[in-house]
Amino acid sequence: MHARARAAGCDPAIQQSARSVHAHPLPLATYAPPASTWRRAWLRWLRGSSDPSPTPPPSYTPPLTPQTPASNNTHTHTPQLMGTMKLSTAALLLCTCLSLTLASYADVGSREGRSGSGSGRPYHFGEESFRHWARSQQGRFRVLERFDHELLEGAVGSYRVAILEAAPRAFLQPSHYDADEVMYVSEGEGVVVLLRGGKRESFCVREGDVMVIPAGAVVYSANTHQSDWFRVVMLLSPVSTPGRFEEFFPVGGERPESFFSVFSDDVIQAAFNTRREEWEQVFEKQRKGEITTASEEHIRELSKSCSRGSGGHGGSGSSKWEIKPSSLTGQKPRHSNNHGKHYEISGEECPHLRVLDMEVGLANITRGSMMAPSYSTRANNIAVVVQGSGYFEMACPHLSTSGRSSPQRREREREHGRRREEWGREEEEEDEGHEQEGGQKSRGYKQVRSRIKEGSVIVVPAGHPTALIAGQDENLAVLCFGVHAGFDEKVFLAGRNSALRQMDEHAKALAFGAAAREVDRVLGAQESSVFFRGPQSHGRSSV
Repeated sequence: MHARARAAGCDPAIQQSARSVHAHPLPLATYAPPASTWRRAWLRWLRGSSDPSPTPPPSYTPPLTPQTPASNNTHTHTPQLMGTMKLSTAALLLCTCLSLTLASYADVGSREGRSGSGSGRPYHFGEESFRHWARSQQGRFRVLERFDHELLEGAVGSYRVAILEAAPRAFLQPSHYDADEVMYVSEGEGVVVLLRGGKRESFCVREGDVMVIPAGAVVYSANTHQSDWFRVVMLLSPVSTPGRFEEFFPVGGERPESFFSVFSDDVIQAAFNTRREEWEQVFEKQRKGEITTASEEHIRELSKSCSRGSGGHGGSGSSKWEIKPSSLTGQKPRHSNNHGKHYEISGEECPHLRVLDMEVGLANITRGSMMAPSYSTRANNIAVVVQGSGYFEMACPHLSTSGRSSPQRREREREHGRRREEWGREEEEEDEGHEQEGGQKSRGYKQVRSRIKEGSVIVVPAGHPTALIAGQDENLAVLCFGVHAGFDEKVFLAGRNSALRQMDEHAKALAFGAAAREVDRVLGAQESSVFFRGPQSHGRSSV
């Protein structure tokens, strides 16, 4: 029992005193110093104070008279009052200990990546993290919450993820974003029309296409299929306010509202050379919403002029942004075997991506298989699951206070780490997260692990080793937007193309502490590259 009490941060003597309190209950109101007093005293004790019992600072003098009805014999009851004070102090300490213990277990349980499905926060976002900007029977447009966590904001805080779903023959009203957009068609086919540079450009897009739409271009689109839905995943890079973008509709009624509606009558009449009443009959007559249904004839006419390459109608001259869709899945995979395929488009193949310092990749993992642990050297990846389900695991040094680690480290955490984390967070949050006793930098890692399914979003910072595992029922397809991707490289850590295989013999002996032959045997056991049989195929369970 004493060992358990010490692990919970309580002295056994305190618990013994607490038992006597329960045996002879007395009013706790007799001595109740301020909470801040107890917190300062506890901090001194937790950080190595020689006095195991927290006492009020010299500047604080507790009242000798209990906060109960006055007594006629004060001197006679003074010893009883002092005993009451001590027992009350012990009771308060016991309550604090129990609260600490429960909070510690709850905190570790909620953040423990290796047990249960795990939340994966702040790197994993589920469907509940999306907000609908438009929703009707004809489709919906939803936007992921901002990447405003302190571990994400610097890397990807300027970007937003959005998903568009349009029903067969749905038409999307003309609008423009104050953001550059990289779109990927995850399902179906459609027509996308851009109005920019004094001309109209109409493109036929289909599943697997990637296209860049510059900020400010007026865009309208339609699902040209009679029965299939049209689904698009977007990554937006705002040009006005980092991490925030808006959609502007020139035409609309109440939903959407035309941005022209806020201009004065004089400005509208002068700009369009017509009376306000006539202008309203044209610009504010549409009452059907942002996503409406088009007739078959309208769809046929919209599809007639669309093409797969650049080119437009009206206007003259060339533009720095020669827009055209590029098929991500239509090109040769960078890596391929029976367990999966990996496609990628970078700035070399798409100049628009080079301008935005981005790359786009797609990992299609066969059911029951996995993608090797790997990391990007420079790119921060925003991954969106576009098909299937499974789970991911990532090693993160920023959340290393709990998670899978060595037995010695876990023992140290049980004895010291939790108390420092709970009580020293406000004053030493930054230092405690990065240093161990003696000022040595912590080298631990937190296992971030969570189930993922269609619509899930994962943020993988540069340098963080990550593995993707497909479920047993269907393939897992994960779309990756790599931002700040200039000069980026993918480093694989297992398999035939593992970077660790390139070490020379003497370095292996020094680094691994084992014979080079044994190291080679372990590193060479996996004969496949990039995609392997998953843990389930080896008789191990998933999340």
